Amino acid sequence: MIRFFELLTALILVAVFYVVVGAFLPDQRYVERAAETNHPIRQVYDTLNGFGRFAEWHPLRMHDPRIVYSTEGEPRGVGAKLNYVSQLPSVGSGSWTIVDSVQDEYVVYEVENSTYGENKRARFDLTDKGKLVDIKWSYSVDYGWDLRGRYAGMYVSRNVGDDIQAGLANLVGLIATMPNFDYKALEIAETMVEPQHLLFVATTSDRNITAVENAMVTALEAVRKAAADNKLEVAGPARLITTNFGSEKYEFDVALPVRRPLAEDDATTTDAPAETEDAADAGVDTVTAALAEAGLPPPMPVLEPLEGLNLPENVLQAPGYSGRAVRAVYKGHPAALPLVRDMLRSYASAHGEAIHDRAFEEYLSDIDSTAAEDAEFNVYWPVK
Repeated sequence: MIRFFELLTALILVAVFYVVVGAFLPDQRYVERAAETNHPIRQVYDTLNGFGRFAEWHPLRMHDPRIVYSTEGEPRGVGAKLNYVSQLPSVGSGSWTIVDSVQDEYVVYEVENSTYGENKRARFDLTDKGKLVDIKWSYSVDYGWDLRGRYAGMYVSRNVGDDIQAGLANLVGLIATMPNFDYKALEIAETMVEPQHLLFVATTSDRNITAVENAMVTALEAVRKAAADNKLEVAGPARLITTNFGSEKYEFDVALPVRRPLAEDDATTTDAPAETEDAADAGVDTVTAALAEAGLPPPMPVLEPLEGLNLPENVLQAPGYSGRAVRAVYKGHPAALPLVRDMLRSYASAHGEAIHDRAFEEYLSDIDSTAAEDAEFNVYWPVK
């Protein structure tokens, strides 16, 4: 019986020691690490302010290559959320949600996982140092009176700190693979390009602005004449579509969107019953709503084929690109258009978008009558 009481007393002393020590341990933990990159601060911010490339830099996949990610909420910025599920108990499941962000300054995530603690926050602070950008990743967690959490917090600096260091190395390495162009001065958005018929001339010029403009003017004259001869209407601004931007030669297409004139019969309203039209509209709205709920764009209009055209040998006809694209609005000298295209590549890469097909520009100003520095363009690069 005496030994029993001795054992009981020892257990009580251990428990009291555990509680007393735990009570004096910090109820919060904080750890931070830093890294640098020579890429623009806007590119770093855009990479962090969404989940398009999260799987490529965050260390979760290093712990479990089979981890499964899914997103919900906003596509980027506050409200964007990434969920993850792992079959490994050491990784478990959880989520990262962007709860605050200021452009080119910081991004804050709310972190949910199975480890001890509440109010977990991961914060990225960005500082532009001129040629370099400082990236500071900090992590904070509250344990309150959860004594097990307070004891677990003794290892946060090592466990979480090592992950942060590895994640920063991944992030800097990923950014280093992106086109290094600062696009923050451009107005860029993701858009849908609707299908259009194009008449175009494929041409080549020396890689200087005068030669390009001369080739474009000559090609446009041929395309406009072919459109007029075939009684086609011009349906949009002239396009320059890049095929190959070589070191000495520039290969490109000069195109005009065209359509057949709207017939008078098509312009008049039909005698179809109103309820039939309403039903058709309701069907279209239902499909569009279903696509939107699934995160997909609305259906694209269908082009009627252009048949029976009589075109000269150098003028060709084909449907233009239709689908998703990133678009920049640019006003200035056309000699800067190659740089604008590079900026679009940089933007797309930071947002997790894969470019494909050929970049093209819409000439919103008449190339013959507008001063070069006042020219206006929409610059597009298709994305998958």
